Amino acid sequence: MAAKSDPKKSKAAKRVRLNAPGSKLSPAAKSSSREGKVRKEFWLDPALLREAQEFLGASNEREAVEMALDLVAFRKELSQGARVLRRLNLSRID
Repeated sequence: MAAKSDPKKSKAAKRVRLNAPGSKLSPAAKSSSREGKVRKEFWLDPALLREAQEFLGASNEREAVEMALDLVAFRKELSQGARVLRRLNLSRID
């Protein structure tokens, strides 16, 4: 049984790549970055938020939270892919 490969990249992978340190968004992309989003308010540990922002290379706290959430979604996709691979019956190619 062969695993089906989706020709499209995962949404989470695309978002992480677009928000990666050094990536440049056009002014039009920045203005449309709120499209499809909702406003939420949370109480977060400032030290943890600052650590995540530095580690992810995010330019601000909002971007750090978004990137972290995208990484969680991407981790789920990786886990699902690993489960599919475990079910494959592979043989050695010596």
